[in-house]
Amino acid sequence: MRNYSEAEIRDVVVIGHGGSGKTSLGEAILFDAKLVTRLGRVDDETSNLDTEPEEKKRRGTINPHVVAVEWQKSKLNLIDSAGQGDFVFDTLTAIGAADCALCVVSASDGVQVYTEKTWEAADALHLPRVVFVNKMDRERADFEGVLDQVRRVLSPSAVALQLPIGSESSFEGVVDLVAQKSYRFSDDGREVIVGDIPASMAAAVAEARNKIVEEVAGSDDELMSIYFDAGTLTDDELHVGLQRAIAAGKIFPVLCGSAAQNRGIQPLLDTLVSLLPPASLGRVWTGTGKSSAEVRRSPRSHEPLSAYVFKIIPSEVGKLALVRIVSGKISADAPIWNSTHDKGERVGQLYVFTPGKRTSVPEAHAGDIVGIAKLKSTRIGDTFSDEKEPVKFAPPQVPAPVVRYSLHLKGKTDEAKLAQKLHDIHEEDLALSVEYDAATKETLIGGCGPIHIEATLDKLRRVGVEVELAPPRVPYLETIRGRAKNVEGKHKKQTGGKGQFGVCFLDLEPAPRGSNLIFEDAIVGGSIPRQFIPSVEKGIRERMSRGGLAGYPITDVKVRLFDGKYHDVDSDSRSFEMAGSKGFLTAFKQASPVLLEPYMKIEVSIPEEYMGSIIGDLNNRRAHISGMESQGKNQVVIAQIPMSETLDYSAFLRSATGGRGSFSLAASHYAEMPQNLADKVIAAKKHVEEEEE
Repeated sequence: MRNYSEAEIRDVVVIGHGGSGKTSLGEAILFDAKLVTRLGRVDDETSNLDTEPEEKKRRGTINPHVVAVEWQKSKLNLIDSAGQGDFVFDTLTAIGAADCALCVVSASDGVQVYTEKTWEAADALHLPRVVFVNKMDRERADFEGVLDQVRRVLSPSAVALQLPIGSESSFEGVVDLVAQKSYRFSDDGREVIVGDIPASMAAAVAEARNKIVEEVAGSDDELMSIYFDAGTLTDDELHVGLQRAIAAGKIFPVLCGSAAQNRGIQPLLDTLVSLLPPASLGRVWTGTGKSSAEVRRSPRSHEPLSAYVFKIIPSEVGKLALVRIVSGKISADAPIWNSTHDKGERVGQLYVFTPGKRTSVPEAHAGDIVGIAKLKSTRIGDTFSDEKEPVKFAPPQVPAPVVRYSLHLKGKTDEAKLAQKLHDIHEEDLALSVEYDAATKETLIGGCGPIHIEATLDKLRRVGVEVELAPPRVPYLETIRGRAKNVEGKHKKQTGGKGQFGVCFLDLEPAPRGSNLIFEDAIVGGSIPRQFIPSVEKGIRERMSRGGLAGYPITDVKVRLFDGKYHDVDSDSRSFEMAGSKGFLTAFKQASPVLLEPYMKIEVSIPEEYMGSIIGDLNNRRAHISGMESQGKNQVVIAQIPMSETLDYSAFLRSATGGRGSFSLAASHYAEMPQNLADKVIAAKKHVEEEEE
């Protein structure tokens, strides 16, 4: 593959809902570009794009896949992205690395949830977009209905540049409204038969073409003047006007076809090359330079180097960084500066991606996407730049986990191997969270949904690590509401020879929330020797860590040690530790002990029509709603909710809103648990302890 300049490159991310046929469209593009000799199919696991075992198993994209396609003396870097919310982080990162987007919509299913979400992400970056209505050969295919839905849900600026010839089983090809020609296709789709517009479609074509002319004229003052004077636009004026309007986000062209039948794909490729802006006209990236000053980088090869790492993937040559070159150029076998870590790296080979292989190139220019292997310190979200003119682009915002599970080893796998493999997977997938909860003594794995977690477990199994999941334990705490006065803690043991003896007297009362233990030494007159007082406190703290009600840590108590007894021979540090522990436990049980449960701050983003049912459910989950606010097309409900009520919330919200809702969680505070619920937790915990004994 030859070297391409920024004026010849287009970086296009393929977005849309899972099942709309994004990967199938990519397969048809590879076939028409003669990069493969057989049309790959997702259903029979012959896809050239979905290469990971987890993707083949689920018949859907998980990781972003980049493929370089040469078409009409231009280079298209296509980024196939996932169409499920469980893999939203990688999809949003891929959108951030592109200059344009190709939005795939099913002709039978229309605009679905994830189509909206990915469209909004591309809209936030002002990316030019093309809509491709796929699956025109399927039952219930309805181009006009989908076009109307695209205009209502995605953008009123969507304009059809093609009309289908037939639909469902009679789908034959497309009519190009700009060129005013029909395109039919050979059995394998590679041969395009150009003809006249079918007579039966003449009126519809004329009406649709006039719509294009009006929209293009309305997008530009100069063209509007020409349109008023001449009543129309020439083909050249229409073409240039479309280029400008698409680049400015004023028009979103809509095309159609069938990826499975390879019909309409070549005209789509022609449109991507002729109407989408090249990388040289792409967006300007903004980052921070020296002294946190704002730095802007334009897609020009003569500017200082800046590049962005948007994905790390496993490969035969080690971990491979997918890098979008923003400005300047990168050469093989040359040093490079990682400005995120202020550290030098060395580039070995530079790779571009074609089906089933990586092709080495000597250098790559602004706007290109390349793979770089064996980088030692580089991570997702890092920036490469000129060391003398550094810039750092903002790293991607990692979403908080919406599901968490407790991870338990199965079989003979050791913990060190599990930890290493989880670390390796996390380097490739930042949305996967792995943490150790000291309160519950569990390793917790979190992600963007259950399918995300399942795919992670499949990756672990591939390397021989077997684990099982369980709901995470809720880190309850124990505290007191009342007081206990003049409580004796006594430890006395005589087994022959030197015995053990220690006595302490305690007062116990509640302390402010968050203070854990306030220990007051009120000993006077030497009733307990000074050297043993720290031992009493140590015994109290040890008892607090083991709980006194249901085995959960005790917090927020004040202990006053005011008296005690000792023996000249039998008293020692251990005796007073035991006396402190026993006295504290006795006092704790007398001081009205209660269970505290953790609360989370939850923000639920939903379309307005779901507000009633979602608020009702939150109330049923004992949430305290603190506010509501508008956010784009959605409403956001803000509340504090017990952690125990959130363990199944991801599945509920997806079901209740058809996948249109999303939520985030953050730790908030602890509050007293209702007694009827606390009794169940205490009973279950005691039962577990009896079994463990």
